[in-house]
Amino acid sequence: MGTFAKKFADINKDMTQECGGKAAHLGELTCMNLNVPRGFCVVAEAFSTHLERNHLQEKISEIAHGIDYEDYQSLDQKTAEIRSLIETASMPREIEGEIVENYHRLLESEKEPFVAVRSSVAVKGSTITSFPGMMDTFHYIQGAEAVSAYVKRCWASVWSARGASLRQKRGIEHSQALIAPIIQKMVNARSAGVMFTLNPVNGDPSKVVIEGGWGVGESVVSGSLTPDQFIVDKVILEISQRAIYAKKVEYVYSPAQRKVVYQEVTPERQNKSCLEDKEIIELVKTARVIEDHYGRHQDIEWAIDADYVFPQNIFILQSRAETIWNQRLKEPIIGEKSGYELLLERAMKTTKIKY
Repeated sequence: MGTFAKKFADINKDMTQECGGKAAHLGELTCMNLNVPRGFCVVAEAFSTHLERNHLQEKISEIAHGIDYEDYQSLDQKTAEIRSLIETASMPREIEGEIVENYHRLLESEKEPFVAVRSSVAVKGSTITSFPGMMDTFHYIQGAEAVSAYVKRCWASVWSARGASLRQKRGIEHSQALIAPIIQKMVNARSAGVMFTLNPVNGDPSKVVIEGGWGVGESVVSGSLTPDQFIVDKVILEISQRAIYAKKVEYVYSPAQRKVVYQEVTPERQNKSCLEDKEIIELVKTARVIEDHYGRHQDIEWAIDADYVFPQNIFILQSRAETIWNQRLKEPIIGEKSGYELLLERAMKTTKIKY
């Protein structure tokens, strides 16, 4: 086992201080034998070692001390200076060596795999394990040299203007920020999206709500389209509501441009459901397993891979605790019955059995 890189199978949910929140949960999901794209994490110690070997801490502190957080130009300029220091410094050989070795382990054919380089963050000595949308993620990176370069870009994104400003507002010391980039095989996403293990509109825990669109899930998360929506009864696995919208754009990899781009969806696919019914039900079954494992309502990212057949085509990309209703629903469950038992009782009362 390496010092600076850990594969998902060696990571669990309690390792947020070493691997950040996202990697910790991807490791946990992998250890649950769920279908998670293979990958590894460059642990938080690698970033601090990179700064130390290149004598960057003092320079970064000096620049950061001069930031005027009320002046966006100052904030933007000085954080850009810090990012440049991190990106242009030479990565220590042993760190790069472990990245290259682990990247090559992802090979399943002679062709080098496309991977995503994703940020996984935490705050030292804190329960904070995410800063949604504050750090950078890069898709469809190919080749060990490119992956190493994008790891540095991911490290540098700790000093995005938004990230630095948020830490300042929350009173978090910049030196407390941990980042542990994830290198994970790309799913060739036919469809992708999110699902919640309760109805996020009214907090109904008996439902799973799935939202999705064509291509990579960025189009759903960014709000660039109105996604298809499916509401499914968690107990009897019945699709109670479905809304199919005109999905005019999709976020897909362009071989010509060698990057992910928005492109128009062909007219015959625009009003077609992005998910088959059997895929919807399989997603809900997986959502129940994840929710039961964590004991909390979950917000889950998923993708359907165009290169695999059902059910191997269904991949789980992330799971995190749903934030709004978990806070509101902290009352203890009535009696000693589990949530599943209460939901089952409710379903049995409302379902008429026909003989």
